[in-house]
Amino acid sequence: MFDSHPPGDPSEMSLGEAVAIYEKLSPHKSRLDEVGQDSLKAAIARITPEQQFVVVTQDSAYGGIHERLFDAVHAPKRHEQLVDRLGEPGTNKLAMAMAVQDEEGKWFPTAVVYTFWDDHPQLPERIKPILKSPVIALGNTPKVIVPYTISSNFPKAGETLIGNVHSYVYSHAPDGVLSTLSPLRAGTKGFAVWLAEQGVNVRLNGEELKNHAFDYLMPVQGANGGIFRSNDPVQSFHMAGMGAMLAAIRAENQDSRLDLELAHGVMANYVYPENPEILRQNKARFVNDGILTVSPEVAEQMPAMYRDRMFVLPYQPRGWSANFTPPEFGV
Repeated sequence: MFDSHPPGDPSEMSLGEAVAIYEKLSPHKSRLDEVGQDSLKAAIARITPEQQFVVVTQDSAYGGIHERLFDAVHAPKRHEQLVDRLGEPGTNKLAMAMAVQDEEGKWFPTAVVYTFWDDHPQLPERIKPILKSPVIALGNTPKVIVPYTISSNFPKAGETLIGNVHSYVYSHAPDGVLSTLSPLRAGTKGFAVWLAEQGVNVRLNGEELKNHAFDYLMPVQGANGGIFRSNDPVQSFHMAGMGAMLAAIRAENQDSRLDLELAHGVMANYVYPENPEILRQNKARFVNDGILTVSPEVAEQMPAMYRDRMFVLPYQPRGWSANFTPPEFGV
């Protein structure tokens, strides 16, 4: 069915054709025959170098992008609610994406991140205040920028996007800190499934859950002494993949049904230091040595059995003293 654009020559394929092929075949990639796999690879090869980093607002000039926004982590009931999250630079909410523009001028996002910009020097504890907050103008310089949900439907687009977000945030908020608020879950699996597999009683309080969270988040070495990996796909993305540090573990978060069911309400703050070299070092420690880079607060909570597998990174952004245990997250 793709005879007009041979799979071995993606340069002859238009971007519009490549997007159409990718959208049609990628949901079925595990069941494709050899011709289908070659066509999918050709579409990916055509799209990959054409991706652009864009800031998406309600008045965005990127035609068609609003209709194709998505969120695989905290999906709203109605698609229009995704557009409601879109603010302008200088407001508390900003969406960014990797996207390609076809020959007709239509834009197709390959990864989307929704960020919350806060002018209070506190790392976030709860997701509901962020999701429920309307778009408002910031009163002061942003202190914490929270990529509270990042979703990708294209190979490596998420990694490319968060790299661009890192550059954008620290160029626009040099005195701020980039910190996620990430549930310990991905897809239909997470901390709760892992605990059940370990035979752990789920009737636990917050501190007991936090102790088991350390078990879950410690890097696990691959077979035959290979590189270390994570039990948690989200931690793997942020720490093993991008070099973020574990700044805090948040237990007893009851704002999301999925977070409760799949993660027992446990979330994590993964902080991205501004210096790219620190990110590289953090990643190398995780992957090569099985060592977590953690904040002083996390170091104090770390069970004794793991104290030799942590690297403490005192993290204090310019202009404010880091508060990793705020009484509440003001919005």
